[in-house]
Amino acid sequence: MKVAAPGYADGIYTGPTADAYYGIIQIQALVQGRQLRALKVLKYPSDRRTSISINRQALPMLRDEAISAQSANVDIISGATLTSRAFIQSLRGALKKASS
Repeated sequence: MKVAAPGYADGIYTGPTADAYYGIIQIQALVQGRQLRALKVLKYPSDRRTSISINRQALPMLRDEAISAQSANVDIISGATLTSRAFIQSLRGALKKASS
């Protein structure tokens, strides 16, 4: 008897917008082969120099960690707490759609 592998339904899923205080973050997830393969940041705060600097470092780290974990259960990045929380919130929404 073959048991279906746990995972997500293949497709592209867009998470809800999430408030990162200085702007909105929105994540899109690509699922292939029932696994999270890629994440695209559709929106992020980019109108302040500080926001650009923080997001340039934090978003790739969050993306890589989420793909490695195959979930939104990632660590909050020190110095990018609001960005991390908004990223996680939007990604959770996208992955919830992929799980339905």
